[in-house]
Amino acid sequence: MKGQLLTNENLSKYTSWRVGGPAEKLYIPFDKEDLCDFVKALPINEPLFWMGLGSNLLVRDGGILGTVINTKSRLKGLRLVDDNTVYVEVGVPCAHVARFCAEKGLVGAEFLAGIPGTMGGALKMNAGAFGGDTWSIVKEVETLALSGQLTHRLAEEFTVNYRSVKCHENEWFLSAFLNLEKGDSADSQKKIKAFLEKRAQTQPTNQPSCGSVFKNPPGDFAARLIEVSGLKGYAIGGAQVSDKHANFIVNTGNSSATDIEQLIYYVQDKVKEIHGVELHTEVCMVGEFNNETQMEEPLQNPAKFGRVAVLMGGSAAERPVSLKSGAAVYEALLRKGVDAIAVDVTASPIEALKDLKIDRVFNIIHGRGGEDGVLQAVLEVIGLPYTGSGVLASALAMDKLRTKLCWQGYGLVTPQWFLLKDEKDIDACIEKLGFPVIVKPAQEGSSIGMSKASSKEELCKALQLALEYNCDVYAESWVTGKEYTVAVLNAMALPVIRLETPNVFYDYDAKYNATTTQYYCPAGLSDEEELFLRDLAVKASQVIGINGWARVDVFIDANGQYQLIEINTVPGMTDHSLVPMAAKQAGILFEELVWQVLETSLE
Repeated sequence: MKGQLLTNENLSKYTSWRVGGPAEKLYIPFDKEDLCDFVKALPINEPLFWMGLGSNLLVRDGGILGTVINTKSRLKGLRLVDDNTVYVEVGVPCAHVARFCAEKGLVGAEFLAGIPGTMGGALKMNAGAFGGDTWSIVKEVETLALSGQLTHRLAEEFTVNYRSVKCHENEWFLSAFLNLEKGDSADSQKKIKAFLEKRAQTQPTNQPSCGSVFKNPPGDFAARLIEVSGLKGYAIGGAQVSDKHANFIVNTGNSSATDIEQLIYYVQDKVKEIHGVELHTEVCMVGEFNNETQMEEPLQNPAKFGRVAVLMGGSAAERPVSLKSGAAVYEALLRKGVDAIAVDVTASPIEALKDLKIDRVFNIIHGRGGEDGVLQAVLEVIGLPYTGSGVLASALAMDKLRTKLCWQGYGLVTPQWFLLKDEKDIDACIEKLGFPVIVKPAQEGSSIGMSKASSKEELCKALQLALEYNCDVYAESWVTGKEYTVAVLNAMALPVIRLETPNVFYDYDAKYNATTTQYYCPAGLSDEEELFLRDLAVKASQVIGINGWARVDVFIDANGQYQLIEINTVPGMTDHSLVPMAAKQAGILFEELVWQVLETSLE
């Protein structure tokens, strides 16, 4: 090997925080070919970790076991491939890439000047700055497998979200081809200069840090939440929340990695306590704890929940969906280390819980008996904490008619409707609403019992179908337009999803069985439209008194007017479900989403 192999090498001098324990082995490759040979020669089970500038990285005080590969200033290829394409290897600092592109008259990469790391880290984390993000300009990447094989992959082969990229297993980025546009070189360089000046003015560039510590939550900024929580300047040991930018934690000179990690957890706890918002880290925390500085308790301590019963099934029409949701939730909790038990409720929840020694309930029973306040009331009488909304909000949200009345009373827009008790009301309904209409059982979910009617005959048939579900039935004016859904988690709206189905409407089959339903997230809205729908969803849920989580369905009709349709307080958690889809777009993995919902039982 042409590179340099070091043992027990202290990593503090390789990270921008200037903290971290030793690497068991550290390899600094000579070039790309040497790196391929080295990786190919490693034992197949050798733990492998890659570093660039170490700017988005916290190495714990106990160091890293196995082999660390450092590509800083080694994989430094950077060249123009054609008029619009730049080839860059992963060891090149992002700021160098930005300047190179500007000098070549290519625009679109200026934001890279604000990323204090190498292209390798930027590719791995979809790093961004000043409104731009890495994968928006990536055309193709080159990866290295454990076998030493090089593979070229198109950008479309990766699942890219906000500050996260789902990579192929046991493959690492070696280089990228960036697709840019021709433009004014002077203007591009001027923009880079402005970005760097802004960075110097707003960020603590003269102190060791990792850049931004936390991801911005949907619709807000982590720095704002931290600052209004009074945490600017707060310190643990030698780690301090920056006085200049609250989303930076700086090493004041004598910090340990443990000081920084404890401060990260403290900030997360305080922001959650004050604002109900869970901040998620951008920084990658790796390595072993030092026995002398071991933290007493990790942030996510599953023991705090005790034993959790995941209630699923129920006796309503949505039972099959609930069983699928419940299985997914149960498995996720087990993966997070929670002491969970799956409970299929087939009749009385009291009977189902009898003789079970549990501390709280994760309720994932959809529809009547689980989502309508009945189960919530039972659990309150028993004295068991549970996830989600309380009795009143659950009962209101399950009743689509009374939800509409609450929204109308608050001045929110929802389609016109008419209560249908029997066929005697048909003519009056037609006179008020005309055609087409959609007929709905008021206390069912998952579009069960719903049907479209475009004539009196169809309206009579739709009424008879809906009456089979033994609840109030109403007709609602048919809305022509685009359909959206917005998940709300702890009073914060997640990214909007747009739905398209070839079915007559988004019915049970389209939701749970069809492969033709299309989901768009991002939804293709402007920033203003996206924020409007998110704010609307939060407001609509607050009017009903929602706690924890929910999903709000809304149309934008042909005239551009929003029309609130309904709200769900126990949304689906299957592989077709929308809340996990929106959470993923926001950078929240399924296990973390389930954890956050479970935390609502602590309130």
